[in-house]
Amino acid sequence: MLTLFAVLEHRAILTWPGRDIKKLWPSSPLTELQDQAYSVASSESYHNNLVVLADNQQALPLLRNRFHNTIKLIYIDPPYNSGQTLANYTDKKRQSEWLSAMKAHLEVLRDLLRSDGFICCHIDDAMGPYLKVLLDEVMGHQQYLATLSIRVRYPQKTLRQDLEVHREIEYIHIYKKTPKARPYLECQPVLLDKFCYTINVHCPPRRSISLGNRTIEIYHQGDYEIIKGHGSPQGLKEIWASGTILDSNSSGRFYRDYLSGRVSEDGLGALYRVYGIGDDGIGFRYFVGPRRPKATKGKYFQGLPTNSPTNRKAQIPIPGFFDLAGAFGNCRHEGGVEFRSGKKPEILLSTLLRYFSQPGDWILDSYAGSGTTGAVAQKMRRRWIMIEREPHGFTHILPRLRAVIDGSDLTGVTVDNHWNGGGGFQVLCQEHHRGHSSEDES
Repeated sequence: MLTLFAVLEHRAILTWPGRDIKKLWPSSPLTELQDQAYSVASSESYHNNLVVLADNQQALPLLRNRFHNTIKLIYIDPPYNSGQTLANYTDKKRQSEWLSAMKAHLEVLRDLLRSDGFICCHIDDAMGPYLKVLLDEVMGHQQYLATLSIRVRYPQKTLRQDLEVHREIEYIHIYKKTPKARPYLECQPVLLDKFCYTINVHCPPRRSISLGNRTIEIYHQGDYEIIKGHGSPQGLKEIWASGTILDSNSSGRFYRDYLSGRVSEDGLGALYRVYGIGDDGIGFRYFVGPRRPKATKGKYFQGLPTNSPTNRKAQIPIPGFFDLAGAFGNCRHEGGVEFRSGKKPEILLSTLLRYFSQPGDWILDSYAGSGTTGAVAQKMRRRWIMIEREPHGFTHILPRLRAVIDGSDLTGVTVDNHWNGGGGFQVLCQEHHRGHSSEDES
């Protein structure tokens, strides 16, 4: 049987024929091709960036010592093992061979990542689940961050007439090297219009009780007034204690576990001042029980959270779905090179680089294809390493990156990043691969 699930030390792993055979990767040295290096006048040394013209199984072990614990973000777009002969390479391997190659590849990539680094693995739905289990094993399931769904073509865009299911979604599995890794989330101003409530109490509490190790003061309906006005940093926001709030939010859980169902004891519309709960710095939080007979929902009022330095910004989570079908359909001529059946749009890479790296960080793509990752990393002022076999390195990557560096590439995310050129790169190649090869992409 080709592929099995097994359980080892309380974790699931994939097994396949030949899994435990240790493959010795070639280790001939990398030499610099001085005639291919390229730079323009810049404060940056061209040696900061690398184009490595070699099979990634040969190049990566040779880079391990130099870049151990150095790379901030690894993006790989490996062959999907679709069984097809594509325009630029043959995407056809035995499943066991593909799994063995990917496992060895991921193990080296893991060693190159910084402790706060990320790896993003782009794949389709056919091999995606297998790759996910491999990543769980190599990177650790606890380091899994998310799988992004990427729409790569519109439903009306016919891929092949013989398909029974139209494939318009691909996936990016994202893992951290260690728990220290944190994405760089975008922030937006906190809208204060919902923080528009003030609660005034007119008398001492009817009584005080203790529930869930918290002191609670109880007021009856008529003892207090809820006033709605204009939003302000001192205002309170009304939140219904119902639905998913009851499970995912600490205030919701407190209402669910301790305050719901108390109408018979405290009356309709009871107000509860619960001390020691909340992240707004007030010191207590107001809860209100159901106000009408047979009603079950309550609510609570929270202030503006204090966990932001400005107290006016809120982080925006990374979307789980990106509709980039238009960008995929129009990226054919980006960078001045074509790469059918595999080229990724610059907007996809710029999105990943924005969330998982900062200017000056090292970016690695060991299946560089047409060089999109390097082109975007340069425009976004990152340092980068591209690994690709010949002849694609000569026909695609080098011309594309030269155009980025001399400022003549105006496509993709050039304008968005105010890129006018600059920098450079070094080209490394293995001696016995100096000539243009016709081998398939690794």
